[in-house]
Amino acid sequence: MVISISDLVIEINLIYENEFKTLGDYKTDKKPSFFINSSFNKFDLELNNPFMETEFYDKFRIGNKIIQRQKNLNGKVYAYIEYDGNKINIYNDENNNFYDEYLLSQYAIFDIVCSNTDSILFHSSTIKYNDIGIAFSAKSGTGKSTHRRLWQKYGNAIPINDDKNIITLKNDKLYITPNPWCGKHFVENNINSTLDVIIFLFQSKENIIKNISKAQAFKLLLGQIVVPNDSNKDKWNRIIDKILELPILYYGCNMEYEAFSTIRERIDEIVK
Repeated sequence: MVISISDLVIEINLIYENEFKTLGDYKTDKKPSFFINSSFNKFDLELNNPFMETEFYDKFRIGNKIIQRQKNLNGKVYAYIEYDGNKINIYNDENNNFYDEYLLSQYAIFDIVCSNTDSILFHSSTIKYNDIGIAFSAKSGTGKSTHRRLWQKYGNAIPINDDKNIITLKNDKLYITPNPWCGKHFVENNINSTLDVIIFLFQSKENIIKNISKAQAFKLLLGQIVVPNDSNKDKWNRIIDKILELPILYYGCNMEYEAFSTIRERIDEIVK
């Protein structure tokens, strides 16, 4: 299947492509410039001295390629991702299922987009409300998706992406770039929006809106942003600086109607 994301045309061949229902919303007839291929393939390399180590993957440089060794919670390797210019190959363990491939292809697509546009990946749930783009961000399990549903129910907001958002800087404005990789609820729409407000959520019995400093906002952002293989510092700084110019609120809330109405009133004041 050939898809278009962030004006990039990508041919993507997945093992479980037919199960990836939202992928078809991004199909295009244009000629691809980038390629992602996923297969069951025994791929065993002697890899030493990773330049990046995390709980879930290690990254290695081999010539002009980057190899990502993927690990599960027990530290067992279940896949490799080979980044080679405009081509990315995903090598799956024979026992990998759709959800494994969904995660692996997510790494691949975001690397292409973030390496070839002025974009970063922001862990958040985004909506379009009265032509305003709003991002709700927080640690997993805090209630981003629940808050998004409140805005759909009471504010007729349209969800853009419920989990994995590409934020793009274009013509000195920030945009939420739609994509089909959207988290466990598979909630997304292929619609464009500016990014106008960011709300960091924390759980609270009462609804409390706190203004925070740029330094505090920067710290919160760092915990929710993924850095691609192409970590161009100038590009990174431009995007982060622009994000920090936005209204950024720290919101403690419950998940009742008042949680929606309280923050909506503040947003209406900010953007009018």
